[in-house]
Amino acid sequence: MGRFRVYFVSDLHGSEVSFRKFLNSAPVYEPDLLIYGGDILGKTLVPIFHEENGGYRWYPSGHGAHHLGDAELPDVQKKIADTGRYSLVTRPEEWAHLQGSPDQMEATFARLAKERLRHWLGLVRERLTPKKIPVVMNVGNDDTNDVLDLLRSEGPENLLVPEGRVLSVGPYEIFGCGYANMTPWHCPRDLEEPELQKVLDRTRGQIGNPRRTILDIHAPPFGTSLDIAPQLDADFKPQTVSGQLLTHHVGSTSVRELIESVHPIAGLHGHIHESKAVDTVAGVPVYNPGSVYFSGQLQGLLVDFEDDHVLSHLFVLG
Repeated sequence: MGRFRVYFVSDLHGSEVSFRKFLNSAPVYEPDLLIYGGDILGKTLVPIFHEENGGYRWYPSGHGAHHLGDAELPDVQKKIADTGRYSLVTRPEEWAHLQGSPDQMEATFARLAKERLRHWLGLVRERLTPKKIPVVMNVGNDDTNDVLDLLRSEGPENLLVPEGRVLSVGPYEIFGCGYANMTPWHCPRDLEEPELQKVLDRTRGQIGNPRRTILDIHAPPFGTSLDIAPQLDADFKPQTVSGQLLTHHVGSTSVRELIESVHPIAGLHGHIHESKAVDTVAGVPVYNPGSVYFSGQLQGLLVDFEDDHVLSHLFVLG
């Protein structure tokens, strides 16, 4: 068997330009498999208000209105989408009503998020399906079960969704898990470690050959260079001492135990945006490409496999 190349990214959080770069990597890097490691949804909804006398206004930094004509609107909507946010053209009174109705605000956010994901699936179908390039796309802890259902029901034939499964792709198996250990924000797919352990154990039983198994697990293993994040105070603000940022390990002990006991060929992880790194756990190479999705830059990872070992890895920036 010859070289098998994987291109891996994670945590694009709705960034339109980053996802397009992910797909555009195929002819550049010529991977045998593309993997998106979770956290598909964006985080913010941005209103663009109709002006009474025509045109629009929006507040790019939260204050200070910028006025737009009809011709400028698409460029602003693109700018918002490229930073991972969702725009809503509305009227001030409609926006005020949404702000006072959390359920309607949530429904509006979900509708716009699904529209963008459907658009992304359309891009996969247009650009990669005819070339029969497989794409693994998993959810993360910020995503919802609705997102998972949409991937499974509306994805093209070359889109594989490994959540809770071990899927065969070429000569390898992909072990998928988009849950994470509990965070301070209590995200939709956060679990306490005992519950996460149960999820991993259920999927563990599907592994055929551990030395041909690639882990696609959103949360990184605990106690590595992949899981270092700022310490936060009660208001979720980073803590410092004498101007130095305090950090700690925030990864999953359950994920670490899985790697130590199964000995897969490699672990591909995300979740901790600021911890771009490579490390080893019990001799198993583990990777986190990090994420700066809001900048429009795409941080990715190329890994070349051969038989039961990693030939090489390379962090790339697009």
